[in-house]
Amino acid sequence: MWIPTPLGPLWLEVSPLGVRRLEPALYPRGPEAEGALALRVREAVQAYFAGERPDFLDLPLDYTGLSPARLRLYERVRLVPYGRTVSYGALGRELGLSPRAVGAALRACPFFLLVPAHRVIHADGRLGGFQGQEGLKLWLLRFEGALYTLSCCILRL
Repeated sequence: MWIPTPLGPLWLEVSPLGVRRLEPALYPRGPEAEGALALRVREAVQAYFAGERPDFLDLPLDYTGLSPARLRLYERVRLVPYGRTVSYGALGRELGLSPRAVGAALRACPFFLLVPAHRVIHADGRLGGFQGQEGLKLWLLRFEGALYTLSCCILRL
């Protein structure tokens, strides 16, 4: 299922266990999502872009094939509040992972917005990678009320 957003379309795939993939995409990456869960995801994404601040925690994710460490990381990142940030290092210390492992796992995350990887930044305020789309990360942080300044700090408005 394609979900239109101000950032371009997002591709959604679901399974009986939950969301398998929600990603910015130029072409379909798998079977078309349909059913009640797909409709709930579409409504939640539309609410997000309408400024309603959903946390997406009521949407089940299908973690099939992912390591326990990646599952713990994704579940922890899901708890980062709207408009707030946390550092790669802080997450790593909390979960017993290196900051690079945190970054690599988030770079490979197939759950755009649902696992808000855009809220994870470097401790010094630099944005860090975002699947090669740092402008997208910046847009999302600004949209949520964070401001990326020239001094490379994330400030809460």
